[in-house]
Amino acid sequence: MTAAGFDRRRFLRTGCAGLLALGVVPRAFGAAAPVLVGLDAEFFDPTSTADDAIRFGAQRAIDHINARGGVLGGRPLQLVTTDNRSLPARGVVNVQHLATLPDLVAYLCGKFSPVALEQIPHIHAAQLPLLNPWSAADAIVDNNKQPNYAFRLGLRDSIAMERLLAELRARKLRRVGLILPTTAWGRSCQYFAERYIAVEVPGELQLVGEEWHRWGSDRGLDESYGALVKAGADAILFVGNEPEGAALVRAIAALPERDRRPLFSHWGISGGRFPELCGPALHHVELEVAQSFSFAHAHGPDAHPLATAAMEHFGVDDPLAIPSMTGLGPAYDLVRLLALAIGQAGSTHRPDIQRALERLPAHQGVVKRFAPVFAPERHEALGRDDVLICRFDPRGRLLPSRAG
Repeated sequence: MTAAGFDRRRFLRTGCAGLLALGVVPRAFGAAAPVLVGLDAEFFDPTSTADDAIRFGAQRAIDHINARGGVLGGRPLQLVTTDNRSLPARGVVNVQHLATLPDLVAYLCGKFSPVALEQIPHIHAAQLPLLNPWSAADAIVDNNKQPNYAFRLGLRDSIAMERLLAELRARKLRRVGLILPTTAWGRSCQYFAERYIAVEVPGELQLVGEEWHRWGSDRGLDESYGALVKAGADAILFVGNEPEGAALVRAIAALPERDRRPLFSHWGISGGRFPELCGPALHHVELEVAQSFSFAHAHGPDAHPLATAAMEHFGVDDPLAIPSMTGLGPAYDLVRLLALAIGQAGSTHRPDIQRALERLPAHQGVVKRFAPVFAPERHEALGRDDVLICRFDPRGRLLPSRAG
């Protein structure tokens, strides 16, 4: 299903058929004890939509599984959510709490890498699998733990930065300026950008400067942008979330056209109400964004019913207008994969489920066909060829312009 060839009437017709196939009344589970799946995310973040998208994707997968009898011979899955309020310390308390719940087999994290990074030692102490649909810091998975309890179905900073810089190179935008947050996420992205420029394409790209912004603050971004333009940047590569990104877009749009540079962004800006925060300025800046999933490229028989249900939930009439869909699809697939792992393990014993996740058979997800999704030495589901480069259209939809 591509953006150019999207037939909404056909999509809704087949999607509704898929919903009916699920059954509107789930099977009765009687006294069967539920198997718990956790979700720790930034539910009180005022601009985030990633939290709701991840929760919806996970819950939709749980509903799908429960409608077919649950797991382990008739036990329902049940989602348990905790709010980390974007604070790493609170995320640690939450994951310690989740780990104490009987029959909680795994948990999903939200979009903020600083929170997930702080949770890593604690999930390993509790032998609690982490299923990551969004947080991009490489060190979440590359954590030097054996066995490794962290699994990701989403972008990692290294492939996001490499793919964005490859796009600049293809566009012959040679002189690059970086704007980064003063967090572990920013330092991770800085390292991979510098490595790509110096090692993978030596002499083809030039880093003219690096500017740093405070995570969550929209102050000083106009000055950072101006400094990089003054240094001769042909394009700006931005790492941050929607409030900071929107402030940068508004600052660029306010300049004379001759002073506007193309802006390339990591996927953090797509985790909230970015078009709304930008306002009309969004359409006066050349902006491209890295993504790992779009309903324009969804796969498998579950894609239509998932998008149809998400459109109803989010109150939109187009699957490409679903907010934070790049977290919704992976969350759905991760819970479906978890159910397969529970079945393969034959119990709720977390170490057995961790081993089962490493040894799953091929599976058709909505993000892609996994053959397989993970392996004992590979806990990343996606690679550079899975990255989508997207643009916002006049309606604020994030549309893939090209892939891989």
